[in-house]
Amino acid sequence: MTEYAAPLAPADVTAEAIGAAIAADGVVVFAAEGQELTVADGWPPNAVAAPLLKIPVGFGVTGLVARSGRAALLEEDSPRNAVHRQLLGLAPDQTIARMCLAAPGLDDVVAGVVAIHRSPDRPFTDDDLALASSYAAAVGLRLHAEQLWRAVHRHRSERDKLIEAAISAQEAERRRIAFDLHDGVTTALASMAMHLSSADLTVAEVCGADAAAAPLAGRARDELATARRLADLAYSQTRAAISGLHSLVLDDLGLVAALESLAQAAGSADGPAIDVVVDAEEEFAGVPDHAAAALYRIAQEALANAVKHSRADRIVLSLRRVGDSVVLGCADDGVGFDPSARSAERSGDPDGSQHFGLSSIAERCALVEASLRLESAPGRGTTVLVELPL
Repeated sequence: MTEYAAPLAPADVTAEAIGAAIAADGVVVFAAEGQELTVADGWPPNAVAAPLLKIPVGFGVTGLVARSGRAALLEEDSPRNAVHRQLLGLAPDQTIARMCLAAPGLDDVVAGVVAIHRSPDRPFTDDDLALASSYAAAVGLRLHAEQLWRAVHRHRSERDKLIEAAISAQEAERRRIAFDLHDGVTTALASMAMHLSSADLTVAEVCGADAAAAPLAGRARDELATARRLADLAYSQTRAAISGLHSLVLDDLGLVAALESLAQAAGSADGPAIDVVVDAEEEFAGVPDHAAAALYRIAQEALANAVKHSRADRIVLSLRRVGDSVVLGCADDGVGFDPSARSAERSGDPDGSQHFGLSSIAERCALVEASLRLESAPGRGTTVLVELPL
């Protein structure tokens, strides 16, 4: 009569533990990966043969059990696959008694197969099968959980790559447009301003000696001066648009320098004081380029909102490394607002045209899986905090 070990807890269901419980000579746990079975655990271990053995689902005893989900008891068997025999440690003419059971996962998914063997002198019985079935069920849940985890990890990796590609493509397009504007529109506007100045001098020279033409010359010079001011304004606005589209500082010097440059560009003599509080650049060496670009765009939008709407005396833009996270902050001492009332306004503005700034920040945070916290109250300023886990 076979002597059985004490029942195993689910966490302890390994090939070795099953072998001891069933009084077997060896156990192989196969995991189902698509249409193929690979070795997930084995006892006695065989580091040479285990990685090499791959059994198609539906082929051989093990493959048929994986396809049908029905257990198989063999009083005497001799596997034909040389790698399989090596894994089981069989001599050329040696036979074994085998018991193969499906390892069920969730929703009746066959997550793998548990194959147990011992000497043909001790064939497996129905009692052995009943005992092994409980262990196979625990193995199946573990295998299925591992498969689901790998699938989630694979999909997450693919998602991260797509997000990185999307942000990189967006930044590349911004860079292209900025360079086109710089090489095209700004050059044309600068040339226009120079020609308008030249035209002004020409009008002054031609009409200067003719007293009768003086009134017309004066009006012409006024129009030229107005055109020159408009050209200068268009040039300045185009330069500002180029700076907003793409930051060469971010490319060349990193996120810290880019935020300092952003704050300097946003400041003005009649606007709020803007302070920048940042950790050293080396603290952010592990931030991927696409995440740094997203943080820069969030800071750009938050700072623009504060300068334009807060009526603050002081704004603090911060970037800190806190453990395994990067925390970006933008705080002001301005008029503030009621976040719940603003949410209600946004719900009545389906296209987001009136609240593009906050929507843009929230969307960028969601894209890089950063958390967003908005704190504000009427008369108490506004704080935007973004935490990006690395």
